[in-house]
Amino acid sequence: MRQVEFKVVDVEPEEYAIVSQDTIIHSEGEPINREEEENNLNEVGYDDIGGCRKQMAQIRELVELPLRHPQLFKAIGIKPPKGILMYGPPGTGKTLMARAVANETGAFFFLINGPEIMSKMAGESESNLRKAFEEAEKNSPSIIFIDEIDSIAPKRDKTNGEVERRVVSQLLTLMDGMKARSNIVVIAATNRPNSIDPALRRFGRFDREVDIGIPDATGRLEVLRIHTKNMKLGDDVDLETIAAETHGYVGADIASLCSEAAMQQIREKMDQIDLDEETIDAEVLDSLGVTMDNFRFALGNSNPSALRETVVESVNVTWDDIGGLDGIKQELKETVEYPVLHPDQYTKFGLSPSKGVLFFGPPGTGKTLLAKAVATEVSANFISVKGPELLSMWYGESESNIRDIFDKARAAAPTVVFLDELDSIAKARGGSMGDAGGASDRVVNQLLTEMDGMNSKKNVFIIGATNRPDQIDPAILRPGRLDQLIYVPLPDEAGRLSILQAQLRKTPLEPGLDLNLIAKAANGFTGADLSYIVQRAAKFAIKESIEANVRYDQEREDKVKTENGEDIDMDVKETEDEDKPDFVPYITHAHFEEAMKTAKRSVSAAELRRYEAYAQQLQASRGQLSNFRFEGGASGAAGGSSASGSQSAANDGTNTEAAGAAFGNGEEEDDLYS
Repeated sequence: MRQVEFKVVDVEPEEYAIVSQDTIIHSEGEPINREEEENNLNEVGYDDIGGCRKQMAQIRELVELPLRHPQLFKAIGIKPPKGILMYGPPGTGKTLMARAVANETGAFFFLINGPEIMSKMAGESESNLRKAFEEAEKNSPSIIFIDEIDSIAPKRDKTNGEVERRVVSQLLTLMDGMKARSNIVVIAATNRPNSIDPALRRFGRFDREVDIGIPDATGRLEVLRIHTKNMKLGDDVDLETIAAETHGYVGADIASLCSEAAMQQIREKMDQIDLDEETIDAEVLDSLGVTMDNFRFALGNSNPSALRETVVESVNVTWDDIGGLDGIKQELKETVEYPVLHPDQYTKFGLSPSKGVLFFGPPGTGKTLLAKAVATEVSANFISVKGPELLSMWYGESESNIRDIFDKARAAAPTVVFLDELDSIAKARGGSMGDAGGASDRVVNQLLTEMDGMNSKKNVFIIGATNRPDQIDPAILRPGRLDQLIYVPLPDEAGRLSILQAQLRKTPLEPGLDLNLIAKAANGFTGADLSYIVQRAAKFAIKESIEANVRYDQEREDKVKTENGEDIDMDVKETEDEDKPDFVPYITHAHFEEAMKTAKRSVSAAELRRYEAYAQQLQASRGQLSNFRFEGGASGAAGGSSASGSQSAANDGTNTEAAGAAFGNGEEEDDLYS
């Protein structure tokens, strides 16, 4: 007897059947090959591609019509397109699209991986390319797909290799030598379209270019549905929520996310699986199902591929983590959250969202924390860049670093780009005498260019933070760039209490401990100073708890040795550990009193006066047209709340230099910081 495999193509009379001794099997046709059948199942079609309907329609129009109905072009008297160049970030589905088109049209598919045709033997690279085109012509209708074309067809004036130049020339000749109606279409794919020789991109060669971009929320939902259609999902899985939270993810990232979520479900069931057994219990297999928690875990451990090289912080800071600053929080909600959460309102009134804000104020007041909270609240990617990190000793490298940061931010939008210590890279131009060929000025120019080149549809928001707003180039602060200047002041008493409550909300405190007294005593302290007090108090409590436990263990051990004259049994010790009292169950007023002895203000009164004077002058510059009225119109403020109050100031770009005098940058050039 030998095992026979068969494929069921029809069953009567029921939809499903169980093969038993009484089942009658009718065989038809030749025996099938299992490998061939499995390969057929793996073939991709249009249904396996999501997130790029518009691009898919373009490619179908450019490929299917010339291959299936070339007479259309003959009748109208034009030549059908010969080549299509697909470009876009890695993982967006360029190769998958080409395979799907080939399978759906029934065309012969010839794949050329760019680097594979290159050879060290003279003339062999060109010969490999010629053979590919000859093979395609024999098997027409056919599609030649050249992946990573930038590796074999770089710009000839930029490459030093003679082989690359010859390959480009050969490719140009082959493209020109293709017969007008030879039923061959050449599709090329690349991540770097601007690296390809321009001669290839003219009409008659790769004259049609299709941008395969990063999918939006609707596209991501389509891709998620495709990747989860064979997965066993729990009832709580909400694919729409996952699609909304995966900003910047391409198809490959979403496939990786689904795979990681499934692996996490398997890890959770590992204690029920006996790996030594050959088979796994059917009950365990039936209980498997990917839950929303598995997807949450996978989301926490993955980043969009566009941001893999960039340090993307896992931001879990919410507004509740920030004490005080209620007016600033409200202004940030209006500036950052509204464009992301209510884009229809901006479209309705024809308004482009604000591109950025600049936080200025004393160190330790929560500027960085505010930026992180903004990113969390709008579920945006968060790229944090310290100003000095972008600077390089090599010519042009600093500007290149800024370009890369903004390119990645646009690719993974919506993104919050946080530029900390902005004054280090955006100093006022013209005063950088003696630096490396005006490097500082070039960096500022590049920053201005990137801000102006920001597409309003991309939802990239820039937040700058500085302790020295007077040193920043005025062009950065004009409307359309970082046009909102928000002063982050020292917290008042209510703000200090709110900060302490936010810091201690997960910490056990002595009943009756009055935080109001600490808030009242810590006048002039920043949020960072208050955080230091809380940390010191917690350290004193931890130290006291450890010392009490050590004393208790020592006393008990001595007592047992005295009574029994021998070492204590470990089982008895574990039992007694469970009954051990908690000597320090919470932080007491004594711990805070000890911590307050070492606390100090980090911002002096003189520094504070300079910040406040600068903020007041900026505030005064806002009201230059406050007396304007329409003739016969009713006076009064427009609807809506002015959330900023005295805590924020938006600069109109006219009075920055005057305000800089508050820091000693007026006509006298004394630097009060020196």
